Amino acid sequence: MKRPKVDDSLTLLAGFGKTEAICIDVLDNPATEEGILLKVMTRGSFEEGQQVWILDRDGSKVGAAVENVSKQTIDSEVTLSTVLPA
Repeated sequence: MKRPKVDDSLTLLAGFGKTEAICIDVLDNPATEEGILLKVMTRGSFEEGQQVWILDRDGSKVGAAVENVSKQTIDSEVTLSTVLPA
């Protein structure tokens, strides 16, 4: 999986099923050497600490943790912490 860019579409898999997300920011994670923080706009019931999967177009999965959730109308701004494979 490549590092996402702003406006990229992502598919997230959580306990409630699949949902689509739009990447709104990509930052280096200061807490981990190779980690990144992804801010996405998505729909669904997300909670801090929740584990989710980011699904790639080729079917591969990368684990991520929900760091922050900001509720905004129907959509939520969700910050995900992950380490992408090299």
